[in-house]
Amino acid sequence: MRITVKLGSTLRAKAPAFVGGEGTLEIPENGPRTVADVMDTLDIAPGEVNLIYRNHVAVAPSASVHDGDRVAFFPPNFIHFSQFYLHRVLD
Repeated sequence: MRITVKLGSTLRAKAPAFVGGEGTLEIPENGPRTVADVMDTLDIAPGEVNLIYRNHVAVAPSASVHDGDRVAFFPPNFIHFSQFYLHRVLD
């Protein structure tokens, strides 16, 4: 399974090989299946993330991930207008 990951602001230090904070993760089929699993793979603690998007939709860490998904993580110091009115999708 291959997913694209975008790391915003200070989270970019978690994956220095990503260009401009964006890169691809190859995940074994028996590997991570949720956004929280992807966070674990990148050694990102829950408190380091304020906003999570999967395919441009705000989601919770419990949301599933699938081949071809795009997941973006933004830290608390990143202010985005959407955090004030979007509800997170659980799956």
